[in-house]
Amino acid sequence: MARDSSAQTAGDTQTKVLPQAWRSRFSGRRLLMPLVVFAIGLASTAIVALQYDRIAQERDQQRFQALVAQRVVAIDERMNLYTGLLRSGAAFFAAARGGVTREDFRAFFERMRVDLHYPGVQGLGFAAVVPPEGEAAFAARLAAQGRPGFAVWPPLDEADPVEGVEPVPRTAIVYLEPEDERNLAAIGFDMASERTRREAMMRARDTSLSTASGVVRLVQEIDSDVQPGILIYAPVYEGGVPATIEERRRRLLGFVYSPFRARDLFQALMRNQPHAELDFAVFGGPVIDEETLLFRTGQTQDGGRLSLRAEERITVAQRPWTVLLETTPAFEAASPRVFTPFIAIVGLAVTALLTAASVGQARAVADAERSRDEVETLAQTLEHRVERRTVQLERARARLSALNMNLERAVEARTAELSAANEEIQRFAYIVSHDLRAPLVNVMGFTSELDAVRGDIEGFLERVSREAPQLVDPGARDAIETDLPEALGFIRASTQKMDRLINAILKLSREGRRVLAPEPVDLAAIVSALSESLAHQLDEKSAEISSEELPTIVSDRLALEQVFGNLIENAVKYLSPDRPGRIRVAAEDVGPLVRVSIADNGRGIDPKDFERIFDLFRRAGRQDTPGEGIGLAHVRALVRRLGGSIEVASTPGEGSTFTVTLPRTFTSETSADASVAGETEEAA
Repeated sequence: MARDSSAQTAGDTQTKVLPQAWRSRFSGRRLLMPLVVFAIGLASTAIVALQYDRIAQERDQQRFQALVAQRVVAIDERMNLYTGLLRSGAAFFAAARGGVTREDFRAFFERMRVDLHYPGVQGLGFAAVVPPEGEAAFAARLAAQGRPGFAVWPPLDEADPVEGVEPVPRTAIVYLEPEDERNLAAIGFDMASERTRREAMMRARDTSLSTASGVVRLVQEIDSDVQPGILIYAPVYEGGVPATIEERRRRLLGFVYSPFRARDLFQALMRNQPHAELDFAVFGGPVIDEETLLFRTGQTQDGGRLSLRAEERITVAQRPWTVLLETTPAFEAASPRVFTPFIAIVGLAVTALLTAASVGQARAVADAERSRDEVETLAQTLEHRVERRTVQLERARARLSALNMNLERAVEARTAELSAANEEIQRFAYIVSHDLRAPLVNVMGFTSELDAVRGDIEGFLERVSREAPQLVDPGARDAIETDLPEALGFIRASTQKMDRLINAILKLSREGRRVLAPEPVDLAAIVSALSESLAHQLDEKSAEISSEELPTIVSDRLALEQVFGNLIENAVKYLSPDRPGRIRVAAEDVGPLVRVSIADNGRGIDPKDFERIFDLFRRAGRQDTPGEGIGLAHVRALVRRLGGSIEVASTPGEGSTFTVTLPRTFTSETSADASVAGETEEAA
């Protein structure tokens, strides 16, 4: 009996050891699950963060390029405006045929309102070519006209040496308005006596075009506030512009010119152009050289971790300029890339929570197994084992519930942050649009004023043509009757386009803030009303709109009218002229959703442009129809607010199909979920 008992004990021991080994093996496998959860969460966080950072970097590049273009265009347009002022002055002298007095020139200067319309100009002057009779007679004649003590300076022996065989005329500044202390210091100065000025003057003379000089020190610099300077010259000839270089040199009367103190010029030019996000420097030449530096907004070289830089070339009055632009830390502060670490941190936090939940679950299972082993070892009753097991399971369930509550709080916080960011973007668009409208109104007003002045000048030119036709210059007549109306028309068209864009942004901003009001809406009635409103356009294109049975859904009526109005109007607009237009509207039930499709047989859309057409101010294909690239961006924003989505399928040359999926019954919760989903899609 003793032998049998020992054998039984050994057998029981072996039976217990084998299950424990197997249980240890399975417990190791369960511990693998938290590692898998952690790895998947870490990889997902890395992918989302890197993708968001890449998209944010592309948007930073686009924003930087837009700021660069805005700054360069502002400089280029302002310098062209100054060049136009000089051309007006040259035309004034040419029309007067050399008979301009000091009072005439002052009246012209005041009439042009240079101080108001041309900020940054140091002055407007006229440098005459000293006639062959000599400096003495020339000085005496000017002294008799109200310039006592007038003299041409510097003497010839103090001028820069003249290179080449071409004879350089002697010149003198005779008029320079306004006659303040700085400008009076330049009266009588022979600008051709200095090499840099002479080179620009001779090029202007030979080409008959306005020409800018290199960087010089102006003779107006009479105090310690010395600034780099440039000059722009417009030649004046006797009897109009000659056809050959030899005739231009022989018939040259002088130059209408403007001196510019660089710092004053660019500070006035940038007065209404904030540059906190960009540092820029302007060089009066084709290369970056401290000797040609005209102006720099700041000395900082710390562009933040973005550190974007661009070199742009512009031509100012036949002279190349270089504009260097660099980002500042303020640019980085406004970059969406600042949210990349936050996204990574949130992702890691969620991963940690999920991993902790998985570990907790594994531990709960391990605890339950250990409890069972202990119960078996202690040979407790079945009721006791069930009670202990129940306690362990309840504890594990409580832990899981706590983890789920934490996850729900994190999701709610993220949802609130996304909603706040969306509202902030809408407010920003609204404020920017209002700020853009103020300068646009000024441009429209001054354009109307210029048109009125043009009418007065045209009437004056007609009277002169009747009374003294020999005084009428054909170039001046063409400028008044052709060039100026054309320029004014271009300005009006551009300002009207900008006004439409601003109105579109304001409309999008208002729509984003409008409270949606769900009500029963008959889609068939909406399509029928649109067909009636587009009847004239449909007749012109031999087109028709057909629709199947369309349902009634609960949604916002105004938003639906705008969505389907834009889609059907686009279908009519882009029909192919090679065949009769056919537009078909159909609907399909998809559980709690309704899918509405608008199909046409128009010219179609290239697949690579499927995403582009939904971007604001972006269009695809040939730009032969009017539009600003706003409609589809507005449609997608409205559809998302209604809790739906929009897709496009198209084959170039065959037609396009836009599919709008909407909830059959719209609620505020549907709108909130759709807004969060849309913003998450944009971030990804």
